[in-house]
Amino acid sequence: MAKNRITDPMDALVGLQTALDDGIVTLTPCELHSDLAVLLDQPTDKPRFTYAFIEKNKVIAVALFVLTESVQSIPCFSIGYAVVDSRRRNSIGSRILLQAIDELRHGLSRNRVSEFYLEAIVSTENIPSNKLARRLISDSPKPGTDCFSGEPILQYLRKVECVP
Repeated sequence: MAKNRITDPMDALVGLQTALDDGIVTLTPCELHSDLAVLLDQPTDKPRFTYAFIEKNKVIAVALFVLTESVQSIPCFSIGYAVVDSRRRNSIGSRILLQAIDELRHGLSRNRVSEFYLEAIVSTENIPSNKLARRLISDSPKPGTDCFSGEPILQYLRKVECVP
């Protein structure tokens, strides 16, 4: 029996590229950041916002936000992010995550959401992703174990206020 692994946002990046190549999905330009596009879908009956940087018809980075269980009765989005290998170490991960949070905050505020949480679950072995989450989500993650893979993880949680 194959061992389960922690969810890898790179799978979403590859899947988005395939869906774009096959003409299955169309991304919508974002309102605040002209170099960012978004896809809203519900693959598991929960809203998922996929923000992407596209260059020459190639997805170079994604930031995903999936509505999950609320925290203290406040909506919470599980987040993931990925950058293609050839574009890593160029601050693209930070840029897409910051811009995607701006866009999500902007969109939710239009729908009268005043605040929400972001949660990143990162394998302890993923050093680059942990650095990014520590810098942009929370500098005090909680250690734990991923319930699907059994891998040691760090959970980052951040409350975000929406701007009117």
